[in-house]
Amino acid sequence: MSAVILPLWLLGCGPKVTQFHVVDYRPSGEAHGYFQAFDECYYCTDAHGNVDIVARHTTVNGESPTTTQVVHMRTFWVPKPGRTYAERTMINATVSYMIVSGPDGATFEGSGFLCFRADRRRQQIKGRLELSSLKPQRRLGSAERLFDKAELSGEFVAQRDKARVIATLREMRRLFGPMPEYDLSAYDPDIR
Repeated sequence: MSAVILPLWLLGCGPKVTQFHVVDYRPSGEAHGYFQAFDECYYCTDAHGNVDIVARHTTVNGESPTTTQVVHMRTFWVPKPGRTYAERTMINATVSYMIVSGPDGATFEGSGFLCFRADRRRQQIKGRLELSSLKPQRRLGSAERLFDKAELSGEFVAQRDKARVIATLREMRRLFGPMPEYDLSAYDPDIR
């Protein structure tokens, strides 16, 4: 079947908020699910047409340390409705989920399938992270290992704001070090 059936939200009934769902798979076979709404979500596009999206949520816990959660998604190809076959089991984006609480923190990184649609003025995009698989990668301080293997999915509404995307990613790089470089030129020589 060559036709792609688009979800209703992609046709105009899009998400109103940014929220993600994490399913944590434990070695014991148990699975636990968590939802988190994000207060901020921004995006920017690079010269190659790749899109960076960052969602951020900060919780102030009184006397406890402030907790910040950041989801960073970066496309390395974008499906074109009606021209590109696409389904949720494909991979078109790298995904990082970063959690910082005081001096402690952890990152969970992997890949997934991301689809979105921009408004006419390209000032906002609405979309969905269909499915991503994440594994723990880096820790700060005495952070506990929160997830062994997790799936992250969700909907987002992102405003175009390159400065906020860059500022958020610089803050996370300052804490965790540089994100892994993904060299895709071996797969596509036009990427450089």
